[in-house]
Amino acid sequence: MKYPHDYQIEADFDLLSTCNFRCSYCFVPLEQLGARIVRFATNLEWQRAFDGSGKTWLIHITGGEPFVYPEFVNLCDLLTRRHYLSINSNLAHRSVDDFAATIDPAKVHFINASLHYTERQAKGGLDSFVRRIHKLQDAHFPVFVSLVMTPEMIRLFDQIASDLESNAVFVIPKIMYGAYKGRLYPRSYSSEERLMLRRSLSKAAMHYTPTLSTLAERPTIDMFSDDDLLDGNDDFTGRLCGSGHSFVAINKDGTLVRCGSGQHLGNLLTGDLQLLSRPVPCDSAYCHYFCRKFTAAPFAAESEGDHKSDAAPARMLPVIP
Repeated sequence: MKYPHDYQIEADFDLLSTCNFRCSYCFVPLEQLGARIVRFATNLEWQRAFDGSGKTWLIHITGGEPFVYPEFVNLCDLLTRRHYLSINSNLAHRSVDDFAATIDPAKVHFINASLHYTERQAKGGLDSFVRRIHKLQDAHFPVFVSLVMTPEMIRLFDQIASDLESNAVFVIPKIMYGAYKGRLYPRSYSSEERLMLRRSLSKAAMHYTPTLSTLAERPTIDMFSDDDLLDGNDDFTGRLCGSGHSFVAINKDGTLVRCGSGQHLGNLLTGDLQLLSRPVPCDSAYCHYFCRKFTAAPFAAESEGDHKSDAAPARMLPVIP
């Protein structure tokens, strides 16, 4: 199966902060992980909001844990009638089974199945995780299995990977980015850890080559290029970027934001889209995956006349640290 994706704009959709896991390296505060889920719109209202924009979207749904969102499979069904999805998930909710049986895999760019090993072990092991990966793969969804590489997971990685491979599941080492136990990563990885990570990334890339070949483009969450992070190549300041033009972040209430700068671009639910008319230089840090994608061709290289919004460019705001 080949997965074509003819979209005009991509969104990082922060649907909720609530999660059924409590990972030690999670950047979401504990009180938000345990917060009651607030729905700012019905599923039909979200569908009408995306449809009413006049654009075809690639919607990257994240959280929190998306599959704990009420009627999440129905939301995906409505959105994929005109748009495309990608999803970050721990696959620990039973609605994953309904998703595999209901949603058209040709409308899903990829699923990043996050293996949170310590949480899984505390909640009964990996059996349900493996079973749901197989169910999604049998339904022809592109699934990438990732494991955040804390120092503890680096020590356990070879054994975890071997155990999963015996069940036909192949794990990608995901480079940790940010603060963990008082140290900043990836700069705090030792030289030995870096060698191990590069070796494991190379092995994972070879395994996933057939899956990658089914995609019309590289997955936005492109962990196979994470060795760039080990080299420190993650400063995009000043580079021409499509954020605000061909990419936006969407908050839970529908607010559109130009990534980490905090520059508001209207609200999807009210139909008030104020997208930039062209790419502009990066003025903040956001997420290295989206930064890497949208400072690269063809997004940053679009001419001023391509995909223009009717709205005037929004005023540039200062960087929010």
